[in-house]
Amino acid sequence: KDCEEETIPKLSQEQVNELLQQTDALLARRWRVANLVADDSPAFDADKKLLLATEGYNPSKAANRIEDHWKTKMELFGPDLVDKKIALYDDLSSDKTEIGVGDGYVQLLPTRDLAGRAVLFFQYDPTLYSKQAKNFRKILFYMMASALEDKETVRKGISMVVWNGTPKWFDPFWNAFAKIGAPFKISKLHYCQETHDMPYSVQEKREKETDVRIHKGSLQECLHGLVGAYGIPSHFIPLTFDGSLDLKEHLKWIELRRRIESFPLPQQLKIIVVPAQEDVLLGKRKMSMNGNVIYHQMVASNIEAYFEANEDGKQKIRLEIWTAILDRGGRFLLQIENGNLWEKLEMQPAMHKITQAFDFLYSQYYAPKDETVSATSKKSPHDEDLFFGWNDLFDQKRCLNLIHCKGIETSACW
Repeated sequence: KDCEEETIPKLSQEQVNELLQQTDALLARRWRVANLVADDSPAFDADKKLLLATEGYNPSKAANRIEDHWKTKMELFGPDLVDKKIALYDDLSSDKTEIGVGDGYVQLLPTRDLAGRAVLFFQYDPTLYSKQAKNFRKILFYMMASALEDKETVRKGISMVVWNGTPKWFDPFWNAFAKIGAPFKISKLHYCQETHDMPYSVQEKREKETDVRIHKGSLQECLHGLVGAYGIPSHFIPLTFDGSLDLKEHLKWIELRRRIESFPLPQQLKIIVVPAQEDVLLGKRKMSMNGNVIYHQMVASNIEAYFEANEDGKQKIRLEIWTAILDRGGRFLLQIENGNLWEKLEMQPAMHKITQAFDFLYSQYYAPKDETVSATSKKSPHDEDLFFGWNDLFDQKRCLNLIHCKGIETSACW
C-alpha cells in the first residue's frame, strides 16, 4: 500500500513560491476565504506551504485543503486565531470540567511507524466525545498541526491509532472522523475496537484519502497486530494492561512543546522531536540510526582520498556526502535541550561537522597510539559530543542495500 502512495517532488524555493501564488489565485476566487489570502504573516504563510506540500504541490488540491483548514480553524478557534499559530497554553486552555491536552486522550507518540510516519494516538470514548466534541477536535487539530511542523511528516503523512474500549452497537466514530480528518491529511488509520466474543480480525477499507485498518479483538491482540504488520512499537502505545491511560511520556511532550513555542518562529521550524531512520544524529545521545551508519561508512570509505586531495578535492568529497544523505531523505540533526530535541543543520554547519568527522576518524586510524595511556582513561567530553556512535563502525556494523518497491535503493543495518 505504501508503494501506491504519491511521492512529493523535490522543488526549489522559487518553484514552491510560484505554486503558492497559483494556490492563492485559486483561493482568491472563493469569497469565504478571499480576505485571508492577502495575509502575509510568517506563521500563516508557513501553514499554507505545509498544506501545499501535503498535497504534493498540486495547487488545486492544496486550495481545497487550505479552505477546509481555514473553515475548521474558524469554527474551533474563532476569527481572532484563524491567521495565527495555535499555542498550547494561550489558545488551548480549558476549565477543569472540560477535556484538555493534559488529560492525554490525544497523544503524539515519540516514535514513527514502519513507513516513517508520525504516530498520533486517540483514545475514543463515544459517550465522552459526544459531550466534549469541540474540545476533542481542538486538541486533535493542535496535535496534527504540531506533527506537520516536521517536513518528514509532511512528506509521509500521519498514522493515527484510535482505541475504542467501549464500543456500542452503533459506532458514531466514522461521522466524527469526517470532521477530524478534514483540515489535515491522515495517510493511515488504525481503528482498534475491543471485542471479547470473537477472534482477532483486521478489516481493510478506504475512507476517502485514508487507508484504514479496523482491528477487532482484545487490547493485547490489537497491540500485537500493530507491531507485527505495521511496525508501531507497542511499548509506545500509552495504555496499561487494563486499558487505562499512561501519561508519563505525554507530560514530557507537553513540556517540550512549551519549550519549542518559546523559541522564535524561524528556529521553531528547524526543531525535530522524533528523528527519522535516515537522519544523521550529532550529539551525546547514543542512537544507532540507519543514517548514522551510512554516514560513518561513507566517511570511512573516503578517508584516504580525502587526505590525499587538495582543498578543492576535499570540498567535493564533503559535498558528495552531504548530497548523498539528503538524497536518501536524511537530515543532519544536532542535539539540543539536553538531548530532548534536535535542530536541523543547514549546509555550512553540516559541512563543518563532516570535516570534524574526517579529522576524528583519521586520528583513530592513523595517529600513533600512546601505549602508556590506560584503556580506561577518561575521554574528552568534546570528542564525545561531536562523534558519538562511531562504535557501529568500529564494531563492524554493516548495511545491506535493498531495493524498495518504488525502485529506490535503501538500506537495512545491523
